[in-house]
Amino acid sequence: MSSRFALVAGVVLASLASVPLAAQQSSGGALRDTSSTKSSPQSSATTDSALVELGRAVTVLAASVQKVVEETAKNPEVRRAALQTAGKAVSLAQRTLEENQSEIERLLVEASRRIAAMDLEQKAKQEKAPKPQR
Repeated sequence: MSSRFALVAGVVLASLASVPLAAQQSSGGALRDTSSTKSSPQSSATTDSALVELGRAVTVLAASVQKVVEETAKNPEVRRAALQTAGKAVSLAQRTLEENQSEIERLLVEASRRIAAMDLEQKAKQEKAPKPQR
């Protein structure tokens, strides 16, 4: 069971780690300016469709991983090779996370700021709204 978990974890981590790198490479390595407080509707629609595509890709990946795990359980040679591959994938994912740690932290801080701003905006709207009379 632990070999299955290692295989699945390795494949998932490797795929998740490669997504940001692929996105950076496809944009020529240029980072987006996320400092603006307003986002255009087109930008948000593009982000939503990208998230839908990512969800589909993760679903397909999960099905593929399940199939590989089932096949791996039947063949010891494949199991050994899968464990080696998973180990390499985990190492790659760890290295990728380390390389992108500052960018990930920056994005988390930005997300936290945006969430806090939305919370304040929501509270302000609730305070301005007339309260129903009893």
